[in-house]
Amino acid sequence: MIPLTHSPSALPVQPLDAAPEMRICHVMSADLWAGAEVQVATLASYLVRVPGVRLSAVLLNQGRLAHELRALGVDVEVVDERRHSAASIAAFLVRFFKSRRVEILHTHRYKDTVLATIAAKLAGVPRVVRTVHGLAEPMTGWDKLKFRAYGVLDTTALRYFGDRIIAVSHEMAHTLQTAGYKPSSVVPIHNGIDVGKARVRRDPRRLRRELGVDDDALLIGTIGRLAPVKAHNDLLRAAQRILRRRTDARFLVVGDGPLRNELMASAVQLGIDRACLFTGSRQDTFDLLAAIDVFVLPSLHEGVPMALLEAMILGKAVVATAVGGVPEVVQHRVTGILVPRHDDRALADACLELAGDERLARSLGLAARRAVADRFSHEVSGGALMNVYRSLVDTCPTTDYRSGADLSTAGLAWELTRGLFRIVQRRTAGAIADRIVRYGMKKVRRNPARLRTALRSAKTILVVCHGNIIRSAFAAELLARDLGPAPVRIVSGGVAAVAGNPPHPAALRLAISRAIDLSHHAATPLDVRTVAESDVIFVMDIPLLVTMRRRFPQARHKVYLLASLAADTPLEIRDPVDGDDSRFQACFDHISGAVRPIVNALRVVAEHGCNEGMDQTSRRPDHI
Repeated sequence: MIPLTHSPSALPVQPLDAAPEMRICHVMSADLWAGAEVQVATLASYLVRVPGVRLSAVLLNQGRLAHELRALGVDVEVVDERRHSAASIAAFLVRFFKSRRVEILHTHRYKDTVLATIAAKLAGVPRVVRTVHGLAEPMTGWDKLKFRAYGVLDTTALRYFGDRIIAVSHEMAHTLQTAGYKPSSVVPIHNGIDVGKARVRRDPRRLRRELGVDDDALLIGTIGRLAPVKAHNDLLRAAQRILRRRTDARFLVVGDGPLRNELMASAVQLGIDRACLFTGSRQDTFDLLAAIDVFVLPSLHEGVPMALLEAMILGKAVVATAVGGVPEVVQHRVTGILVPRHDDRALADACLELAGDERLARSLGLAARRAVADRFSHEVSGGALMNVYRSLVDTCPTTDYRSGADLSTAGLAWELTRGLFRIVQRRTAGAIADRIVRYGMKKVRRNPARLRTALRSAKTILVVCHGNIIRSAFAAELLARDLGPAPVRIVSGGVAAVAGNPPHPAALRLAISRAIDLSHHAATPLDVRTVAESDVIFVMDIPLLVTMRRRFPQARHKVYLLASLAADTPLEIRDPVDGDDSRFQACFDHISGAVRPIVNALRVVAEHGCNEGMDQTSRRPDHI
């Protein structure tokens, strides 16, 4: 590590005539070896092979990431955050950026983003990129206050000084766009895996014997930090269920973290401790994955988890919760099985199904391997990131602040303070706008004549929600069924839908009990043409209505809440995606009550269509 007392001249300066096309510096806290660190190392292995790229890195902790980057030939410096203050780290970063004449700064977490962005502006670094690897985990007390403060600073810094924000999933990109970040700066790029490094070095049977697992036993495994967001307790409860039917089952939990002792105690309390293997952190993850029969990811939220990609590239059958970016990786019953979060029964049933159906497990595993190789390789993600870098180099940034070389510390503090006030202003304005929209929808409910008139002449009705895998999918099917052979086309879509995603497993299961079959449904993003061709557009809640009006202003006059005509129900239909079955049932009850008066208003159209002898064939809603 270079001492912080060194002057900038103590750092080697590259001669001007040797300057590469792009000088990129990654800054990261690197206090763990987790998914984000693995992804940085994976991307670096791609970037170092790109002609004309000079890659450097500053890490705030010495650890495995520093070792991996140095092995790739990356110029790495470590400034230990436990030994140096934030001010001294920022000062070092200023000197480092100037000495390397960094063109693009790329950060990864709150702390390194705030410190490195300040340093970049003081050093004159023209472009800033930030990757958001995951959303904030639940916290309490001082940790919650500290990370909330960092979050505000992070959002403020990137709002005014960030050029691109990389989201590792489309779902996360939508969340960031509605959370205060510049929507135009957010770019979704999935995590990638270096397929060439997915090698198994040890015989799986020998490794199983070392772990004390018989060759014929069912071995279910997971890899990840032992933290609340990973929901290992759900896996332990599922393990208890599995053991009632498969007494030979064993459960491999790889990783370390703050919940290690608590989880081991839970296993004892559940009476399954003899079947559970807590290995702690391991570096031979591919060998361990090769030894298991089923890989499980029970998380409450994820971006695109590296452990999932690693299991899939080895052709393992996977069971994962349908959260975050996971449904963008795992296609239900094509490349794996998706289950609702916090549903240990569904988790257990899926594992037992794969254990009892070798052909299905093998088919899913092969499809998973092909999907990762085709869509989630580090060549794909690295190439997408290079396109972002090149777009920044080729285009002069348009900013309204002075160049970093001229910006003083006091000036930067003022800009950040202004940014904080603007965030507060924007959120206040957003709350006021929501109230105005809500008032307008209440007026529609009190006087629905215009909506009823629009419905009577409608040829196409569009139903919209966030991901098009729960609310709009069910509502569209229900409308189509109850309308029968009416001359009205029903379509559905999502403002943040991932094309081809299947319905949420809980929605699929519970809809069947209401005689609604969603098995054919595939999520579809909205597009301008479908919005333009729709005569009436129904959305589920106020935020969706505001989003639709902002994205499709020409259609604002025909966008309504689905419950507008259902005066005896709440105005907004909330997304049950993170809830249990009771939340889904309540949501479907709400949708059913909202659809009923819409169908009544359309009966005139249906009867007119029947009288004219229109096509009587059964219809299903179209998906954009």
